[in-house]
Amino acid sequence: MAIGTISESMDSAPRIGTGLLAVFCDLAPEWQSDFRPWLAEDMFPPRVAIGFGPAASFDVIEGAALGAVAEPQRKPQAYVTCYVAPTLGDLYGGPYQGLRTKRAPRDAAYHQRMQNQARYAAAWVGAGIEGDARHLAPVIVIDRFDLPPGEIQNFNIWYETEFLLACADIPGLKRLRRYLAMEGPERHLLVTEFASEQDLDGSAWRALRASGQWSRCRFAPGAPAAYRKVLDADPETR
Repeated sequence: MAIGTISESMDSAPRIGTGLLAVFCDLAPEWQSDFRPWLAEDMFPPRVAIGFGPAASFDVIEGAALGAVAEPQRKPQAYVTCYVAPTLGDLYGGPYQGLRTKRAPRDAAYHQRMQNQARYAAAWVGAGIEGDARHLAPVIVIDRFDLPPGEIQNFNIWYETEFLLACADIPGLKRLRRYLAMEGPERHLLVTEFASEQDLDGSAWRALRASGQWSRCRFAPGAPAAYRKVLDADPETR
């Protein structure tokens, strides 16, 4: 297949918004029980009201085998919350910035309680594998990394001509998207969504994770990591 050719199982046009806000964090034990009620009551509804969606919050899956890690001694953050915005520009527009500058007391307090936080505002880079337009899948794998300038072209060729094509045939893989971050500690994010945790044990997926191409990447501490969905922004799924 020639570079730039899209297979029938891939999508060159998005089915959901192209902006991504991903917030990773840890929390002290005393704040964990109210974390998801805060998201469900204070965070998701106003963002859905201005056009964000889908959105969900996830817990880390301990011990998931995901290939090489830059700093294996560093544990990934315990939580990640992802919001899909219509575009990257909507993460900087007036409606969303208004929510950020006029925080309710509970909202402001929780942002101070987050530990080891990493916040990314990023834009989708097609092509990819698209899925459910309403929800994020039950399990996600997130790669966060930088690439040395001399490695970018080789990684891009591998990603487009081998990795993406192989992912299109992996059972249980529901969506794969690549993002470039305008804000965040690392520039590159891959978000791969699966139907279940068991799908992470498939031989084809494990073979892709074992590729030496990942050695080109300078991963974030604790990355890559897998997460299971705990809370969805859609009230019908709670």
